[in-house]
Amino acid sequence: MKKTLLALFLSAAPLWAHGDDALIKRGEYLARAADCTACHTAPGGPAFGGGYPVSTPFGVIYGSNISADKQFGIGNWSDDEFVAAVRDGVGKNGQQLYPAMPYDAFTKMKRDDVLAIKAYLLAQPAVHQATPRTDLAFPFNQRWGMRLWKLFNFSAGELRPDPAKSDEWNHGRYLVEALAHCGTCHTPRTLTMGMDEDNAFAGGDLGGWTAYNITPDKRAGIGSWSQQELVDYLKTGNVAGRASAAGPMAEAIEHSLQYLPDSDLHAMATYLRSVKPIADDAQRKARDAWGQPTQDYLTLRGGNGGEASGAALFNRHCASCHGADGAGKGSGFHAYPSLLHHGSTGAADNKNLVAVILGGVQRHMQLGEILMPAFAGELRDDEVATLSNYVNRQFGNPAAANASAEQVARQRQDANLPQPPTVLQGDRP
Repeated sequence: MKKTLLALFLSAAPLWAHGDDALIKRGEYLARAADCTACHTAPGGPAFGGGYPVSTPFGVIYGSNISADKQFGIGNWSDDEFVAAVRDGVGKNGQQLYPAMPYDAFTKMKRDDVLAIKAYLLAQPAVHQATPRTDLAFPFNQRWGMRLWKLFNFSAGELRPDPAKSDEWNHGRYLVEALAHCGTCHTPRTLTMGMDEDNAFAGGDLGGWTAYNITPDKRAGIGSWSQQELVDYLKTGNVAGRASAAGPMAEAIEHSLQYLPDSDLHAMATYLRSVKPIADDAQRKARDAWGQPTQDYLTLRGGNGGEASGAALFNRHCASCHGADGAGKGSGFHAYPSLLHHGSTGAADNKNLVAVILGGVQRHMQLGEILMPAFAGELRDDEVATLSNYVNRQFGNPAAANASAEQVARQRQDANLPQPPTVLQGDRP
């Protein structure tokens, strides 16, 4: 009887009780650095239980359950099977994985690091739920086609240190290229949707968002940023007079980068400042070099100033936080950012500004929450276009002031955001 009770107790005990605490602790750090939770945890769902919808040009791909569950997760996966999935894009049953799982970056990871992540995941609560089925249209539903994709776009192999470089540089390279897989978003894609390594980190199209150029080019990239500014941005998502993070970058900072030690962030900044600078002729000056305060709000006094004008829309929806002159309010972590000298308003591509107006900003940070409300449910597509064009023209890069209602509608649909309520003419306040 005692033996049976002991066996039951041991079988119910968490897996970490039988493992190496130091290995699991390292696995936790590595899982944070690799941002595993971003794609493998559904909004509001249990950690690593899968179901996060990843939008791609070919349809929605759902992040898999990587919890310790033996039926739906990785609870009965061998070490070799887990390593093959992470580094080679091959599932437990030999199926080819879609590159929404960034194995073209994770292939550079050390095997021991991959197994440390596995040990950490197995130490977490099992989530007994199936992953929603990924159902892409033909021919993208033919997973065997990924073999052909790999022939052109996948070079397997662990990243080896460069003995001619410093330990910090090599560590930063490993973080940027492998663990944090920065190139997955920030490197443009080829016609076959592989990473264009000749233009590494020159910026990528994420559908509803643009991942900006993060090479050291002084106009198109981060060449004018100081080392400490880069570290502060990776840690907090905000650097006054430079940029504030939204969209996928805000998620990366929220779930991953803010938890890394400053030594890691310095190493990443050191490496990024050393890569080949890549220019962009469309960016005539640095994204954060645009903008002058405006006093357009004065023309609205004593009249409506044109109810649907950009100035009126800005005054009604934006000025209370960003200031009537666009210069922001407050200072420090919880300041409302200035729209002048800001990466999104000064970009040649207006996509991120439109996305922020539609979807807002939310970053759950260790220092507190950063929140900007979403206006998708309040503003029509033509109003969002008018407002974004006004913001670009008055506070940022006038050349980017070309959003259309059709573009806004596409971005709204791609992000699965609601339509505003229908109102009759004259009903708007």
